[in-house]
Amino acid sequence: RILYDIPCKVCQDHSSGKHYGIFACDGCAGFFKRSIRRNRQYVCRAKSEGLCKVDKTHRNQCRACRLKTCLDAGMNKDGELCMMHLLAMK
Repeated sequence: RILYDIPCKVCQDHSSGKHYGIFACDGCAGFFKRSIRRNRQYVCRAKSEGLCKVDKTHRNQCRACRLKTCLDAGMNKDGELCMMHLLAMK
């Protein structure tokens, strides 16, 4: 699913809508969901403390930097739940 021309705020791929509070692609949304639900703690492969490149091509190379980029972009584990709650209240 592609939503217009709005890029994923994490990797700049085409977003598929709002996921966890931000416009994100299905790949980043799924990665974030798995990381949060499984309480993953990742270590940067390059020891660069979140400076690894996270884009469509390189997003799978460093999980620590990808998760940091998700959080820095504003992903919130309750974001999707909040949106569904707001829609249900209408």
